[in-house]
Amino acid sequence: MSKVFKQALTEQGEGQYVFTMPSGGVSVSASFRPIAPAKPEEALWRNPYTDVAGGAWYCDAVRFVDEHGLMDGYGKSLFGPNDNLTRAQFAQILFNKEGGPVVNYLLRFGDITAGAWYTEAVRWAASQGIAGGYGNGLFGPDDSITREQFVVMLWRYAGCPAAADKELYFTDADKISGYALEALRWAVACGIVNGYEGRLDPRGLVARAQAAQMLKNYLDQQETV
Repeated sequence: MSKVFKQALTEQGEGQYVFTMPSGGVSVSASFRPIAPAKPEEALWRNPYTDVAGGAWYCDAVRFVDEHGLMDGYGKSLFGPNDNLTRAQFAQILFNKEGGPVVNYLLRFGDITAGAWYTEAVRWAASQGIAGGYGNGLFGPDDSITREQFVVMLWRYAGCPAAADKELYFTDADKISGYALEALRWAVACGIVNGYEGRLDPRGLVARAQAAQMLKNYLDQQETV
């Protein structure tokens, strides 16, 4: 009965391998198995923003929204991470996410002028029930958006899903406006919005870096559903 010996190979480079020949009369055969191709290294992001440091807590989020065409900078290589996001800017972000659809909808906001950079974004958001005005015929495009306003628009964009957990363990939960309660329950339960120092700060303003992070949290969560 012949014996089978498995002999280790030594790589010599350039696809060449050698092995030590056993003594005595032998026959040599080789067997091959496929190997998974190496995954290409993740493409490096060329950070276009001089005010977004590589080690900043929001750097990955800014990269995400930049690469996905959701947010961009102000020109002069600035992102403005600490600047407040406006209501028109957030409408534009969601509009960008949908690919800028054309809608036939009559805008009834007295402060939205035809031809403004955000007009079509607000038109689309209003037509979808994502964004409403203040109830006095005004939209407030240049107003800084609050955390609860931001979450409500995102919640409506997501289809008004029910929250998995109704409890909000924040010391200022009683400061949440009635119209925003279900939206904030959903956002907290999904990990889209986090409080700080035990507070949710529903009427605080949203910085652009925070907006980028919340958008990333939301879209990452959508991929796992």
